[in-house]
Amino acid sequence: MGGYVTQQWVPRATDGVPRRFTRSGSYQAFVPDALLDLDVRLDASVTGLLDEAEAHAREAADLASHAGLGQIGDLLVRSEAAASSLIEGYEPTPRAVAVADFVARGRESAVTVARTLHAVRASVERARDPHVSLVWDVVELQRLIAPRRAGVRAEPVWIGGRTPLEAHYNAPPHELVPGLLDDLDAYLASRRHRPVLAAALAHAQLETIHPFADGNGRAGRVLIGTVLARYGVAPRITLPVSTALFRDRERYYAALDTFRRGDRGAAIVTVVAEAVLAAAADALALSGQVTQWQHRQTEGLDAYLRGRSPTGRVRRGVAHTLVGDLPTHPVLDAASVAERYGITGVAARNALDSLAAAGVLRPDRKADRTRTVYVATELLDLVAEPGTPEADGVAIPLAPVTLEPETACGAWLPRAGRTCRLPRGHRGQHR
Repeated sequence: MGGYVTQQWVPRATDGVPRRFTRSGSYQAFVPDALLDLDVRLDASVTGLLDEAEAHAREAADLASHAGLGQIGDLLVRSEAAASSLIEGYEPTPRAVAVADFVARGRESAVTVARTLHAVRASVERARDPHVSLVWDVVELQRLIAPRRAGVRAEPVWIGGRTPLEAHYNAPPHELVPGLLDDLDAYLASRRHRPVLAAALAHAQLETIHPFADGNGRAGRVLIGTVLARYGVAPRITLPVSTALFRDRERYYAALDTFRRGDRGAAIVTVVAEAVLAAAADALALSGQVTQWQHRQTEGLDAYLRGRSPTGRVRRGVAHTLVGDLPTHPVLDAASVAERYGITGVAARNALDSLAAAGVLRPDRKADRTRTVYVATELLDLVAEPGTPEADGVAIPLAPVTLEPETACGAWLPRAGRTCRLPRGHRGQHR
């Protein structure tokens, strides 16, 4: 069940800080049991749920070799990254994220989600290497997610409240974090438990350890996907588990809290298993939606070209090929098309202009001042969850930046002697 250790809190900066946040004192930090020693007892209903989740996940993964689902692998990655970030309060549209990913700049929220997209995309390949440590690889991937607060923390972190004295949860002391991560890595290497059970417990344990100053939730959800890949459940695709977790996120948060109180995993295992089951269904549904979308766009392109042809005949060329490849490359420009298909820049621009005129792509001349990019907006909308309006903002580089005061959290950080610069409404250290 774990236990508590007493820690001392002494704020480092007090000038201009409300008096209640300058108080020193002792607090209780939770230290979880080693997962290798955890005795997990699940009833028949949870065991049956695990059977169903793993069977459906394998079915979806097996279809990855089929052209329909194989093409949407990158869209599934986008769905997972967007939903995982949405849980943390980042709400750009999939279109904004895709453009930020392509041109390496964009609004702050889109840039933040693009960083998570890079991490999820990298995890797909790295999880297949049996020599890669899943846990310590997540530590490296966190550097992509939160570059300003990268690496294993060397400070206390907590959830809720402005100091550990009033926090909802205080994570283990930082000096214990490396050992706890080593135990988690040994647990996953032991393959002691079945895939979805191991993924759920590993995720809950990482969130309980809270090894980073920022990005714990997103990094922890990346770990779910890498465990499923390493254990052979979904080795070729990323199931959008975070999309399902987002739909019932309050229950997800409650399950994590229950794990921290020592329920030995029953609640979080149930929540993650249900999310894996839903993610497998989402992947299959998205495959059908993408196939239907491509069929409609091809018909629309044919109608446009037929109307421009003196003979009424349609000659299939690069534009038709692009429709088939858009699930993998939903944002394009003339240079990338010319290089990918070995054609001239003029031919690439003609193909893109034809697709834009047919309504398949939407030209965006503001994303990058030096070029026009073309976006498959309707296709990207297929991976969006409801309630994710595109935020207003100005373009910024895809690099660590400081948020403007009106979009930042603003909570006072006594140790840093400044206000919090993370986005307003985030979950983490002092929220």
